[in-house]
Amino acid sequence: MEDKGQKIENSLWNISFDRQNGRISIVRRDHTAPSIANALVGLSYANPGGKRLITGFVDGRVTSSDEPLEDVHGKGRRYRFTSTARPDSLELNYTVNLYDSRPFILLRMEVANLGSGNIYLQDINLLQAEASLGASVNFPASGRPLDFFKVGWHDWVYSGLRHGVEKDVNSLPIMKPFMLAGFASTADQFGFIHANCRTPGLTLTAHADGVLLEPGEVFLSEWGYLQFIDLPAADPAADYVEAVARQMKARVPALPPPAQWTHWYHFFQSITADLFIDNLNAIDNIRETIPFKIVQLDDGYQSAWGDWLTCNAKFPLGLEHLSKNITGKGYTSGLWLAPFVVEPRSKIATQHPDWLVKDRKGKPIVSGYFYDFYGHALDLTQPAVLDHVRTLLATISREWGYGFVKTDFAYAGALPGVRQNPKMTRAQAFRKGMEAVREGIGEQAFLLGCGCPFGPAVGIVDAMRIGPDPAPNWTPYLWSAKWATSIIKSEKSIPALRNNIRHTLNLSALHQRWWWNDPDCLMVRNYDTTLNDEEVRSNLSLVGLSGGLMISSDDLTRLPVERQKWVALLTPLLGVGGRALDLLEREMAELYVLPVEKNGMKWQDVAVFNWSDRPGGRKLDLLRLGYKVGEKLHVFDFWQKSHSLAGAGEIDLGEIPSHGCRLLRVCKVEEAPQLVGDTLHITQGCELKSWQVTGRTLQVNTIDLGRRAEGSLWLSLPGSLSSATCGIEPIPFEKENSVYRLPLDFRGSAEIIIKWE
Repeated sequence: MEDKGQKIENSLWNISFDRQNGRISIVRRDHTAPSIANALVGLSYANPGGKRLITGFVDGRVTSSDEPLEDVHGKGRRYRFTSTARPDSLELNYTVNLYDSRPFILLRMEVANLGSGNIYLQDINLLQAEASLGASVNFPASGRPLDFFKVGWHDWVYSGLRHGVEKDVNSLPIMKPFMLAGFASTADQFGFIHANCRTPGLTLTAHADGVLLEPGEVFLSEWGYLQFIDLPAADPAADYVEAVARQMKARVPALPPPAQWTHWYHFFQSITADLFIDNLNAIDNIRETIPFKIVQLDDGYQSAWGDWLTCNAKFPLGLEHLSKNITGKGYTSGLWLAPFVVEPRSKIATQHPDWLVKDRKGKPIVSGYFYDFYGHALDLTQPAVLDHVRTLLATISREWGYGFVKTDFAYAGALPGVRQNPKMTRAQAFRKGMEAVREGIGEQAFLLGCGCPFGPAVGIVDAMRIGPDPAPNWTPYLWSAKWATSIIKSEKSIPALRNNIRHTLNLSALHQRWWWNDPDCLMVRNYDTTLNDEEVRSNLSLVGLSGGLMISSDDLTRLPVERQKWVALLTPLLGVGGRALDLLEREMAELYVLPVEKNGMKWQDVAVFNWSDRPGGRKLDLLRLGYKVGEKLHVFDFWQKSHSLAGAGEIDLGEIPSHGCRLLRVCKVEEAPQLVGDTLHITQGCELKSWQVTGRTLQVNTIDLGRRAEGSLWLSLPGSLSSATCGIEPIPFEKENSVYRLPLDFRGSAEIIIKWE
């Protein structure tokens, strides 16, 4: 390499940095592709006159250094390139971190203003690998445009697979490399990825939002992240998601959140105190069937958005009285609010117009259309506003006892606009606001983010809504304007169960790494809905295997007992969370797997979906699940309550109805006693606390499900079953083909004794 170049290497990466032109090339040592060649590094900013300027390393004298590195990701080496003696009076420091035991690269830019005048930073480009700039991104030749999996900035912004022939919103070969780009730190700037899939290109940008950098001040970008990965991979985003969790000190509650009910998806804003209490009483009456623990009031109670402590006429006794009513029955009270959205007619807007984010003309920005008004947004850079947020949330949680708080439309605090503090980015302002929310409710209250930018909320929220609203309809449907339904049918962010399910599939990798995922509410009702039984069961299966929050939102005074039992199958939350194995193959993955290892047993819960609008045949490739040719397998169908034997290879599942699924439990055939099927809980075995074999006796103990447990266990035994008891009661078992079915009905925990000859 010439003197102008600097090599950066370890056991995985071969990188070079051109000190003269400020370009970086990256290749993995064991592959020639994918690779990045001659990517530019630089930034854009504006001078006091508003002129936008673009600069890089080419105008300065560049020196380099390196040193040992040890941080939250482990040990490695840090390489630093410094551009000084520049005509623009800036100093640029570009850092590359390589780790001994991590398969990724971290990149960061530091900008120092050494001049005598102010500048306004716009974009920090950590990597610009665009053909128009003389750079390239190289993949193995495939003869077609590349695919791109994108993640939106909050839950109802589209996240999922986009093909290279699409603008923004082909099946994979068995082996294909791909490139993962993102940001490992997310507190201070919003990161942006631009991918050109037709003429391969990639830009990794941290938005500085025009923040003021005065003479002598320094600005640090977020840590950019880059990784090259080979497919197939069971959990391709794992390294990235876990890196963000380490960097941002993710907050993941150790105990699963309990079952919850809210009124929203049935009563919406028509909720009244009387209707809410009717359902609270219904929850009390069915607690042996569904063990709800949290009861949450949603939108419809407030006098105005922004005036969250005062209620309208539908809640004459106020929020404190309602919380005491809920907690008095032994439940945790929950409350919804949109703390950063302000209604123009609210008291807070009229009394504190200076608290609002403005546009360049000094008028309050529009934060969205909220049913019947255009909202404004609080300026979260102002100390007085943050004090207001803390006091508001402290009153709700600490004083009035709401132990579960849902902050909705939180993105309003991060929208572009003019804020009081010109040195804070939108991301920093938003995070200050969320920190004030957390400080207000305290460490013990449970905080759920919704409509919430993902990155800056990591480490603050306990759970996060990850998708668009579900709805009692499969595709977008306007109940009040049915004529418009055909126009909006293909929209991907409008409330609809299809749109909601897509994100539950696509963002499962975040669950119990950044927070507890909230797939949003379950609707299992057979009234006031266009959903059919197949669609409801598909959603039940996915929510159950994904392991996220279980929040019911039906009118419980009308919900049939059989539908109540469907909800009960998901309680309590026991699964660690599944993954879509075909995540990068189609827009809506159809193969979702939860691997489980417990009590010395290994099995996989497998959901095979048909998301098409027509019934269709489906096959399950058992080799893809990791089973070897020649292995005999137990296969149990959860919804059909049937058992079969299979050889590792392919199972023909027959025709699956449109939007339907088959939920299977798959495990290897063994000589020892085995659980091969289970309808007590959606995880099909995680509710068993212990499994102990002594001679020809099997003792099984369950956990306390917190409800009446009704269902059956299917067992494979190395002999003829002679007796079975649950506690002191005999179990009337029956043999079905080669396995035994044991029907059970108990409360609390159970001890089951099985003997065979």
